[in-house]
Amino acid sequence: MIKLKLVIIFLYLCRWINAYQQLSEEGYSLLANITEIESQQLIEDFLTPILLPRVSGSEGNLKVQKYIIEKFQTLGWNIEEDKFTDSTPIGEITFNNIIVTKDIKATSKLVLAAHYDSKYFEPPNDGFIGATDSAVSCAILMDLANRLDPYFDNRDPESISTTLQIIFIDGEEAFKSWTATDSLYGSRHLAAKWENEYVAETYGSQNKAKNILSSIEVFVLLDLLGYKEPLISNFYTTTSWLFIELSKIEARLFKNKLLKISHVMHGMHGMQDPKETKLEDISYFDTDSINTYQAHIEDDYIPFLQRGVPVLHVIPWPFPECWHKLSDNATAVDEAAFFNLNTIFRIFTAEYLNIDPNLPKITKNN
Repeated sequence: MIKLKLVIIFLYLCRWINAYQQLSEEGYSLLANITEIESQQLIEDFLTPILLPRVSGSEGNLKVQKYIIEKFQTLGWNIEEDKFTDSTPIGEITFNNIIVTKDIKATSKLVLAAHYDSKYFEPPNDGFIGATDSAVSCAILMDLANRLDPYFDNRDPESISTTLQIIFIDGEEAFKSWTATDSLYGSRHLAAKWENEYVAETYGSQNKAKNILSSIEVFVLLDLLGYKEPLISNFYTTTSWLFIELSKIEARLFKNKLLKISHVMHGMHGMQDPKETKLEDISYFDTDSINTYQAHIEDDYIPFLQRGVPVLHVIPWPFPECWHKLSDNATAVDEAAFFNLNTIFRIFTAEYLNIDPNLPKITKNN
């Protein structure tokens, strides 16, 4: 019986690995080469508009919801809102998870997720913004969707069965202190809901009588990104190969001089000559971390993991110095880290979904 289970797991992983294809050098250049104007536009279009207090249930939260929804309405993606009310230590709060899907008829999904709410603090600290927690992660997801969208319709027929789904989660933060009931409001609600909802019409028939969770190939959660010198560990064996792919993308970008070099790097201060910089000096993906396969950080992936969904948790450890401080604002965002992680996840998504940027873009007629 144990051998049979191992064989099933092996075959399941092979389905992913065989589908994942690295981009050509030309593909890397097309997706990574962004002008300074485009880089600044990334901040103005996707980060700045959500750099405001956005506590669940607040006006700021509703404003960010509206902004996210409008961006994906422009792209023509399917938008689902998961609204619900729950009890919190400060009273009844209405939450809203926003789920956007490129192709709702696809059999399987690569899910990328981040929470868009900011932590509740009483005055005088109620101006907390949470740039790294987790506005930057949301901006990365919005930008990659915007940049990759024109290429989706050019994928080969064998690839269209897997689509991209992005979840903007509400209510990750605790209102008082982190407990099983005062945290992860949105992810707990959505995972429980999808466990009891079944897959609608898809391109194939194999998903009949399966719940929505079973259509998720992997749940990739981004959190606390954007601060200088992030060190991200490989927490789970089942998605270890995806962590390695992220590390490979970073190495390839570095080799082709497509990464920005921060003025401050691990163990270094001041300016560093790019010619003398080594990948190990600036790498974000810690392949030798003592935390390898030692997941210990509670986050929005937990309700999905508990229901059997494979997860890849992308979060730095230790946390940024600005974590849950008023200093976690626009000034906490390291331009190089933001740019590089954005590029890495754009390429990762393209490779996972077999998107070829060398093919002509499909232009929509609005």
